[in-house]
Amino acid sequence: MLYIATFFLSLMTLGLITCGILLWRCRKETHDYSRTIQAIFSWVSAFFAFTFIFRTWAGSLTVDGAFLDPEHTFVPILVQMMFFLYPLEVMKPLVNPVKVYTFLFTPLLAIVILGICGGMVYTPIHTYEDLWTHIAEPNVLFRLFALIVMLFYSFSLFLVRYDWRQSSADKNFIRMYAIGFCLIGLLHFTIQVTHSYVAQLMHQLVWMAFFFSITYYELKERLVYTSKANSDQAEDKVEKCEDELWKRIMLVLETHEGWCRPDINMTVLSEEVFSNRTYVNEAFHRNAGTTFGEYLIRRRIDFVVSEMKRNTETNIQELFQKAGFRQRTTAWKNFHKVMGMSPSEFLATLK
Repeated sequence: MLYIATFFLSLMTLGLITCGILLWRCRKETHDYSRTIQAIFSWVSAFFAFTFIFRTWAGSLTVDGAFLDPEHTFVPILVQMMFFLYPLEVMKPLVNPVKVYTFLFTPLLAIVILGICGGMVYTPIHTYEDLWTHIAEPNVLFRLFALIVMLFYSFSLFLVRYDWRQSSADKNFIRMYAIGFCLIGLLHFTIQVTHSYVAQLMHQLVWMAFFFSITYYELKERLVYTSKANSDQAEDKVEKCEDELWKRIMLVLETHEGWCRPDINMTVLSEEVFSNRTYVNEAFHRNAGTTFGEYLIRRRIDFVVSEMKRNTETNIQELFQKAGFRQRTTAWKNFHKVMGMSPSEFLATLK
């Protein structure tokens, strides 16, 4: 087990260093600090992974030490705070960022400062019998409270509202980030209360996969421009329509620019037009001769094509962002599906 842990920790260290380098080199491609934040976080994580190699051989890892060890109770809270910086940067929450950071970080900082600098004497706990013997002591209760608070904060990303007009990340990616964040927090909590070596290795593996997936998304999938869709492109298809349901659908999709919302789907649209999926689907076949998905793709690509024709020097990624795409692969695939060529090839035909 010792050699297995060393192998994975070494792999994790090299992987995190590499992720940080790749993100740092491409940090200026974005209009925010997301890649800079994630690069620094990758290197900080690589440092901790590297120190774990020596601690593994010295037999001083959490799984071999005391329960609720102060170092592994309060320092991870600081690391957890860093986890919030990246998603908040790409999500662009509706509320003021200062208010968000104050709400999220003030309680955590208070716990860390009190735990580390409060002069509290911590009773060593090596067994469950020790834990139950000293459970009523303030220092033990405070450490348990800190762990529970940290576990709660692992789920708090689900409470931050996603603003599709401002966010430069796909909603599904934000959801997966939040899930990974929760899993890391749960594994850390498990390590603290069980001292499981398997949980320790799982924690390292999930951590490594977490950073690899973020790096891949940033460099290969994420469209890095953020802009509001051009309202001049909306088509007035409501006035002459006799189909009442179709009028409501066009009101959402065209007049209110629903077609460029990354989170729009059949379920959301059905709710917003006060109908159900079956009737909405029938309305699309009846009035557009196609499905909702095909209509949405065509509407977005038509917008991109019209903008390309209007300005051949336009930025392709920015157009896809305006059209409601948040992933590069999806945008390119749909463009090729509709136009039979890539965006760059189409631009070449216009010059």
